[in-house]
Amino acid sequence: MSAPSIKNQLTHIFEVLDMDKEKIDAYKKVHNVRSVKKALRPHGDPTRSLPVNLARRTRDGYIETTTPFFNRAKSLTGRKLVADMMTEAILQQTLDVYYRDHMPTTLDTLLAALNKTYIGSKRLRWVKGACPVTPELRGHVKHFRDDGDVHQPRFGYKEKDAKKIVDLLKEKGSAFCLAAELALGCGLRLAEIAGLKGDDVDLEHGLLYIVGKGGKHRTVPLPADIGRQLNPSLPWIFRPTQSWKHAFYQAVRKAARELGIQISGVHRLRSNYAGQSYQSKLTTGKCQRAAMQEVSSDMGHNRTDVLGSYIPAKDKRIPLRKPE
Repeated sequence: MSAPSIKNQLTHIFEVLDMDKEKIDAYKKVHNVRSVKKALRPHGDPTRSLPVNLARRTRDGYIETTTPFFNRAKSLTGRKLVADMMTEAILQQTLDVYYRDHMPTTLDTLLAALNKTYIGSKRLRWVKGACPVTPELRGHVKHFRDDGDVHQPRFGYKEKDAKKIVDLLKEKGSAFCLAAELALGCGLRLAEIAGLKGDDVDLEHGLLYIVGKGGKHRTVPLPADIGRQLNPSLPWIFRPTQSWKHAFYQAVRKAARELGIQISGVHRLRSNYAGQSYQSKLTTGKCQRAAMQEVSSDMGHNRTDVLGSYIPAKDKRIPLRKPE
């Protein structure tokens, strides 16, 4: 007898975790609680995964996330049962081969789904032992996202490396070349590039009108060479879809890897803009404080101290001017 499909196995795994309205009401009555979600959080920690599914949409999301993952694991290992693939080594192997260039939010969602897969498999007694989604595995995956940890400095590429990435995308005729130039030449966030409209482009004055985080409006200088590639008559320069953002992110990371550049990511190009713009303002005679304020404003930061995470301390010094 052949093994059930990966999707059927996962559907069964997540179905055993479902709590419908009747079960939720019964739980509240028996345990005298107002919120099942709060009551079931492990140790009351809101960051921990719930051991149940409280909505059908949640279950469907887990199935959608884990089905391609375990199909890929199956192709790597030849194993047919999800339970047989629930080991730390197989999870890491699959992540290394197929998910190294995925966005941080995608990786977070996937790890949460894999953790829930273990909980369901354990409930069915298909697996034994501790959860394979260990702190060590989470730490390993975190190294995929060198541009995604907001608690770490977001210094850019070496200047020549940033240009190499853009040049390689040009050579390949990549659809994301112009988007990479906007990140490097204008300091835009990935989400700001994805949502760029034709109406946001002012070629006459060489400006971009950007709506950034929190709906904050700002104007950004638009280099002429980039402006010549933009068509203000288009409703959208780039479509603001998650699939487009993911593909752009992957294109930059793959280009960096092909060039042998260790750190990578779209946000690194934005960091390069910060450093280059800051140095340019210093060389025109602005003091450090004024330069920091102007660059912070161009990048849409509410505080100038945020810029410290983008520019290494050695680059914040006022450069020596050559004698005339």
